[in-house]
Amino acid sequence: MSARTVADAGDYWERYYSDAFTPGLGTEDILAALQTISPVHTWVDAGAGSESLLWAIPLTAAHLVAADIDTDRLALLRSYAAAQQPRPAYRTVLQLCGRTERDFAARCRTLAATVRADCLTGRPLPIAEGSVDLLTQFGLLGLTATPDAFVASWQALHRALAPGGWCAGANWVSATTNSDRVSLSEELYRQAMTACGITPHLLTRVPITGDPDFTAVWIYVGRTP
Repeated sequence: MSARTVADAGDYWERYYSDAFTPGLGTEDILAALQTISPVHTWVDAGAGSESLLWAIPLTAAHLVAADIDTDRLALLRSYAAAQQPRPAYRTVLQLCGRTERDFAARCRTLAATVRADCLTGRPLPIAEGSVDLLTQFGLLGLTATPDAFVASWQALHRALAPGGWCAGANWVSATTNSDRVSLSEELYRQAMTACGITPHLLTRVPITGDPDFTAVWIYVGRTP
């Protein structure tokens, strides 16, 4: 069993990254980490929700595949990509990354497919093994309930990575001490990466102040041999 997300599709869409950019969520640190990744052909965002295009801004990918169990979130993502118009928070992110609204429209056009898939079952994604150049997850694996579930889900997702492929992501630390979310740690991330032969390029815990539900965010970037 995994924990619920902090908000349902519509509420999340309005609460985060909708109006003015909110500092103190760790977003700036995540964007900086993603900017270290070289251009890729195929990018899969697991547990994508509705915000893949936010993380697309610092990245350069020819094709984006968004996978999520929630069809409402995927519908929001498809609609937003079709509109090609950045919301206010996205405009700030464009400025932070040195991108233009034309760059954003180009990234909207990279959305090649949305795939309905439960990314926390411990089973591989419905994507060919070894076919993906970049695998990301933002907030997904932090919903697992135990360290074993975290590692199992990590291994299943990252089977899609090609040799030399990148992985990156972030997971937020709940402010609730009796949370049903897994307790995240450097040791847990390193265990998961080692199990997949991934070399960490970045692994850091950043305190956050912009959301009362969370106290910190773990951010990582890694690569397969």
